[in-house]
Amino acid sequence: MSKGTIIFILGPTSSGKTAVSVKAAKSLNGEVISCDSMQIYRGMDILTQAPLRGEMEDIPHHMVRVIDPREEYDAALFRDQARKIIERIIAKGAIPIISGGTGLYVKSLVDGIFKAPGKNEMFREQLKKEAEEKGAVHLHARLAKVDSDSAKKLHHNDLKRVIRAMEVYEITGKKLSDKSRETEGIASFYECRMFGMDLPREILYERVNAAVDKMFIDGLVDEVKGLIGKGLGRTACQALGIKEISCFLNDEISLEEAAEELKKNTRRYAKRQLTWFRADDRIEWIDANRDPSEVVKDIAERIRDTEEQ
Repeated sequence: MSKGTIIFILGPTSSGKTAVSVKAAKSLNGEVISCDSMQIYRGMDILTQAPLRGEMEDIPHHMVRVIDPREEYDAALFRDQARKIIERIIAKGAIPIISGGTGLYVKSLVDGIFKAPGKNEMFREQLKKEAEEKGAVHLHARLAKVDSDSAKKLHHNDLKRVIRAMEVYEITGKKLSDKSRETEGIASFYECRMFGMDLPREILYERVNAAVDKMFIDGLVDEVKGLIGKGLGRTACQALGIKEISCFLNDEISLEEAAEELKKNTRRYAKRQLTWFRADDRIEWIDANRDPSEVVKDIAERIRDTEEQ
């Protein structure tokens, strides 16, 4: 396997990513980098189903339990930190294995993320007025003179984006198309092999329901109560389970209702994750309804077959 290969194990919650990632790391001399927007936080192990020490099987795991729940976090921070970790892993001759289900974090890492400049409200209003007086086609033609690449991608009636492209040029002196290229993702430097964990929907939902039941048995209510008592930042408070358990703690719903609500919302989240990943045709879907070792064997064979071509 090429030293420049990075393996992604992606999929919805409860699809078995953790077990497959660990087996892949053991088989392929790899280290795991979590790509989960909530497992990044400390003290939320039950809530986020973060891998436990026994599940890690002595495989190095990165980006798990490293941020205080009161701190803010986003895709740009993840991208910057994950890239440094990837470089260190590759320098050791090991394979980075990215495991997770946060689609935006995956995209920011693979494709980069555009750091947009601020706004110029006065300039925006000026352009809106110009469009009203001379028409959208006129404004689009103006954009074409300074940023032909962006103009080709935008319809003249897409006034909001046409104005934004011109605003970026006004503020930075650079084309929006050039600014976007400044923040290249790792796909520009490494071979990214992305594998999606594919399960029949009914089996996935059964796993979700079972996982939620286990969370309550493991002490989810006490964990959330403690987190709320210490305070949560804007990002961490969006974790599934915070709202549902809060409603129970406030006597708004029963414990049974909180569990059912969490199951329902987690299933919906899994569906959204699948929708995001299904839209990326670079992801190779792989049968995950079998032993993790078999899944890893399949992944290794696919990578080997491609390298031999």
